[in-house]
Amino acid sequence: MRAGGEEPNGKVEIPGTTITISSSPLGTWQRLQADGHTSEYHVDYAVGSGKHATGYLVAINNHLFQSPVTFYRSRHDYDLAPGYEGRPNPDFSRPVTPSCLFCHSGHAQPVAGTTNEYQSPPFSHLAIGCSRCHGDTAAHLAHPGPATIVNPALLQGAARDSICEQCHLLGVARVLNPGKQLSDFRPGTPLEDTFTIYRNNIPPGTASTFRVISHVEQLALSMCARKAGGRLWCGTCHDPHRDPVQPAEFYRSKCLSCHTTAFPKPHPAANSNCIGCHMPKRDAKDGGHTAFTDHRIQRQPVPEQPVTEDTDISAWREPAEDNLRKRNLGIAYVQLGVERRSATFVVRGYDLLTDVQDSFATDPDLYSWIGAALLPGKQYSEAQRAYALAFQLDPASSTAEADLGQAYALAGDSETASHYLEDVLQKDPLNLSVASQLMDTAERIEEGVLAQGVKSR
Repeated sequence: MRAGGEEPNGKVEIPGTTITISSSPLGTWQRLQADGHTSEYHVDYAVGSGKHATGYLVAINNHLFQSPVTFYRSRHDYDLAPGYEGRPNPDFSRPVTPSCLFCHSGHAQPVAGTTNEYQSPPFSHLAIGCSRCHGDTAAHLAHPGPATIVNPALLQGAARDSICEQCHLLGVARVLNPGKQLSDFRPGTPLEDTFTIYRNNIPPGTASTFRVISHVEQLALSMCARKAGGRLWCGTCHDPHRDPVQPAEFYRSKCLSCHTTAFPKPHPAANSNCIGCHMPKRDAKDGGHTAFTDHRIQRQPVPEQPVTEDTDISAWREPAEDNLRKRNLGIAYVQLGVERRSATFVVRGYDLLTDVQDSFATDPDLYSWIGAALLPGKQYSEAQRAYALAFQLDPASSTAEADLGQAYALAGDSETASHYLEDVLQKDPLNLSVASQLMDTAERIEEGVLAQGVKSR
């Protein structure tokens, strides 16, 4: 993450919409022209290392929103940002949440209870610093020495791997433990002390669809990692502090440090580029218009297994406590069940959550996901009770109150829905999702009033 500055000029055009990027020493502006209207936004922050692509954020009244365009280095041109492809009328209304910023900034300072509002300034420091991988810098500065700094290479198993996994293993769901935030993770501890990552269960001999933030999962599928017995990890080949000057030679030396026996014939010469053949760059499904290195280290390409709505999931590593396992898996099932429109997943998740409900009686997230599981089945009154408990346990949360308002709106009680949604907007005026819900609710109230008037005549 860095402050927005002078970016390349450019233009992105799709049917009905034009976004023009203009820059000067004073900064960069992006002009959106659509449906006869023009809006202009100042680029406040640039996201990404710039090796592959650079995304942009705009700040409006201390709220952060994502620009719909990204600069792709390989093409030296702008195009739609990942997730905007194929969407009509791209705009600047996508909220940037703390979870989005976790791996792209040093330390974000969100306002509790809101979706995308931040303190001023929104970051205590922009760039990812030493503490992300080495632990508390204050303790090390107070007492310099090996005992007060985490060296990932000296850790074992989950504690070592978690340092890389916090940003390089997204999975299909990340479920926070009760009361935790992603930023609570501390190097030297397993991720499961903070959150659990879930992945798709892919049949042996196949590979999952190639995605950007799955480097760790890709490496684990490789024969190299499977035969190494836990000795092969990200740090075996990567120096996180610097890029190699001669990448082909550098990574070849890493390969040959293990592959010391004769290679099968025919085979390229020993001084060839191992990575080019065995770890080629691929277009990632979630990576926009660029390619990334495939870490599966394949001798021959392995067929990719398409994910269907009933592709099961499992934890990358399980939490230690049994009830926490059930809670987190239940939340993951409900989340993916809603995303994939899988009734089977939603029911599984609901059963797991209600099974451990008594053990997490003060956990607002558990009740929120129980409510989310009840809505698809139109069990509105039960969903209202679940969301009401979540809101009661976390009254500062605009999300919990918005969920409660939505449950009343879906049940047809527009008056009560409006009460909660209006209260959310009082607390967080730029919650655009809630503003949209409130407009829909107001239209239903107006329609009901008009219908009642016609009926009474």
